[in-house]
Amino acid sequence: MWTPSTRVAGGVTALGGVCVALAALPTDWFGPRPTDSYVFDPPRFSALWVERTVIPVVAIAAALLLLVGLLALFYRDRARLPRWQRWFAVVAVVGTAVGALATMLVLTAGGRPTADPTAALNVLLGVALGLLGALLALPGLVAWGAGYLQSGHRRLGTALVGGPAGTALVLAVNVAAGVSFGAVGGLVFALPTAVAALLVGHDLWTRAPAG
Repeated sequence: MWTPSTRVAGGVTALGGVCVALAALPTDWFGPRPTDSYVFDPPRFSALWVERTVIPVVAIAAALLLLVGLLALFYRDRARLPRWQRWFAVVAVVGTAVGALATMLVLTAGGRPTADPTAALNVLLGVALGLLGALLALPGLVAWGAGYLQSGHRRLGTALVGGPAGTALVLAVNVAAGVSFGAVGGLVFALPTAVAALLVGHDLWTRAPAG
């Protein structure tokens, strides 16, 4: 049977998936972008205000909530995972943590980092950490998920493998095939991760430790 804390973690993870999708919504959907003097002081709830004020907070929340979800999943199942899968899970969690730190560094630098050397340094450090986090998290998640697929937990395994694989596929279609997703491009890239988070959250909410 699940424990209350696991159910809470499941809800938190699912909320992280929703935040991933919300952070990737085209800001034009929130209305026209102000111009002229309003660029420096956009009206509240305008598209530019949402982009500068709301989206960074939602994106940081998404990164942290997904990290909490992976930590909860690892804590729940660690005792029953084979050693190789446990190590890949640790790599995935560390990579996600590094990615969450990178997200915070970049998004807290402000809209004009070139005007502040410290902010510019934070952006550069955040980009470097983001690349490192991706190099750790992506193969870690795929291998962690492959272990679940091998043990018969198809939905959870598909979520962990499908999130990175889906994002990589969208990127390949965008770059190699030259397919442009237009204004909704960010949302298309985010959807595999959002769906994966919802599936992991559902698993944490409903299922006992993997065995």
